Amino acid sequence: MTSSGRTALSSTTAREIKQQERGALATQTRTNHWSPRTPDQLGIRIRKARMELGLSLAAVAQSDFSRAFLNQIELGRSRPSTRILQVIAERLHRPVEYFLQDPRNSASALEFRLAEAGTRIRQGDSVRARQLMTELLALPQIAPELRARAQLVLGEALLKLRAIPEAIEVLQVAIEASETNGWRALKVELYDRMGTAYYNLRHPHQAGRWWDKALGSYEDAELTDPLLKARILGHRANLHYVAGEAVEAIAGYQSAIAAAEDVLDMPALGGIYEGLALAYQKTGDITRALEYAQRSLRLFDTLRDVRMSAQLRNNMAEILLAQGRAAEAESLFLAGAEQLRHVGDRDLLPHLLAGAAEAALDRGEPALAISRS
Repeated sequence: MTSSGRTALSSTTAREIKQQERGALATQTRTNHWSPRTPDQLGIRIRKARMELGLSLAAVAQSDFSRAFLNQIELGRSRPSTRILQVIAERLHRPVEYFLQDPRNSASALEFRLAEAGTRIRQGDSVRARQLMTELLALPQIAPELRARAQLVLGEALLKLRAIPEAIEVLQVAIEASETNGWRALKVELYDRMGTAYYNLRHPHQAGRWWDKALGSYEDAELTDPLLKARILGHRANLHYVAGEAVEAIAGYQSAIAAAEDVLDMPALGGIYEGLALAYQKTGDITRALEYAQRSLRLFDTLRDVRMSAQLRNNMAEILLAQGRAAEAESLFLAGAEQLRHVGDRDLLPHLLAGAAEAALDRGEPALAISRS
């Protein structure tokens, strides 16, 4: 949420909403067979909720879609996508289920659960994402492709929770279904996540085989998803980095940026910048290392990702400390430590305090260093 209470949308999401709005207003097709409800039923519920809150069309639409589009939805002349319905529900302070005819089994309800789980993962709530997907997969008579997509999201949540063996088991089932049914784009996504699973297990050769398989399948299928391609290229660059091949890693990260710089979301771009910073540090190009570390830090500060911001401050401080710039390093170590104290994160805190103590020693203040030990 922004300071004004307005639901913030990414630029990519806003573009998607605008595209859907234009298409819907152009056709204004009246549809009487649509889940979650027919447009008439859905529109009535949206209008009722809006009027109960005393909100105008403009207050709900804000700058993300037009008042005219929302009016067409309320009149039953247009229908919103799952994402637009999610935005409307948030602004009307209702759960999406309020607008759904059958919150357990309708196609739109299940699509919404998938979307919500993905959002939860991006927000750092992988526990809730796992719960949502576990509940969805327990439902009877789910369409096979939807089941495989839910397994993909569940696998991603499990990876975030470090439940790697369980994630591999879930992903393998989805891969078998995708290969059997020829779901090409989904198959590439699953190969990529499986590579991540083995990378997290510190099995780089197996990770590399999965990522090579993902990239090969992407190209064979002639897919045009630059974000997916950039993610795979970035993962392959990580393998070069851990193998000590800094120059190859830099080339890989730059290829990932070139593939999708205009559409990469901030977390993905921030992660690639972090990889470039570490790779340039290995080559001895400290100026470029600090440049990319600073770029990454700005993105994660904007995202308010406290742990990543603290980690990046730690990385930058270590570079500066090695260069004899103890005062600058100390400032970064302490800023990162303060961030972690503020949110109660204790895992990385000892490393930052140890770094600050070392910086104080380098500045000739042993008493201060001892107080931070």
